[in-house]
Amino acid sequence: MRCWFSALLAASAWALAACAPAAAPPGDPALWRIADADSEIWLFGTVHVLPPDLHWRSDRVNAAFASADEFVTETDTSPAATEQFPGLAQRYGMLPPDQALSARLAPEDQQRLADATRALRLDHAQIERMRPWFAALQLSYAYALREGHTSDAGVESVLAAEARSRGKRLSFFETPDEQIRILADLSPADETHFLSVTLRQIADEDESLDAMDEAWARGDVAALEAALAPQWAEAGPAVHEAVILRRNRAWADEIATRLDGSGRVFIAVGAAHLVGDGNVVDLLRARGIAVEGP
Repeated sequence: MRCWFSALLAASAWALAACAPAAAPPGDPALWRIADADSEIWLFGTVHVLPPDLHWRSDRVNAAFASADEFVTETDTSPAATEQFPGLAQRYGMLPPDQALSARLAPEDQQRLADATRALRLDHAQIERMRPWFAALQLSYAYALREGHTSDAGVESVLAAEARSRGKRLSFFETPDEQIRILADLSPADETHFLSVTLRQIADEDESLDAMDEAWARGDVAALEAALAPQWAEAGPAVHEAVILRRNRAWADEIATRLDGSGRVFIAVGAAHLVGDGNVVDLLRARGIAVEGP
């Protein structure tokens, strides 16, 4: 199953959820460092939902995280913020009462939707009430649960809990509302395409997910990029721009601003933001900022 959206939204891991890789042998995920006279910034590419038995805590990651005074994630990970997601999902993720999801789908996707909800033991009537983007995430989450993955084992969930216990300062790039609207603001055609791709991936259930997971765990940036590129192509330019490219540009601006300040910061964002065309690392290097790492 080519669940490229495993690297989409951190919000999905806490409330809407997303698909995630299968377990892999312990490795050394990629890590980047930026520093000047009074600043040190670590960039860590993550997976938001993982199997509990995946050992990804390398010595390098542990040391970098321990050295940081501030922990930065894509979105607010506090309990108060997490409580907002169900209400936001209801506001942005449901169809009007007189509409049904299947009416927006081609006949072949209507059949795939029926097959997927049955196989994943979901309430088909509830899924029919959802907008396409929200249904895609719900289906992905159900698949992840069936395969033994949890958001609690995801990188940000684990590190955020540790950051709080150690008294680190926590901050984020996007509010919960901004995260949800990344997909909710897609055009009707683009969000329907997003669901169509999701349904095809669930139906295919191929083996490429294992290779992607292994590439992430061992820090193989080239292999991860090669695995993600065709999946973003399948998603289409509008989804790629909304979910990855536009956010990369905003985050590169924020990181450059932080470098002008001072302090030690550990930034954890989805791995898809640090590889491939228009990634955050390349955007920073294009500005003349020296970034150590792959």
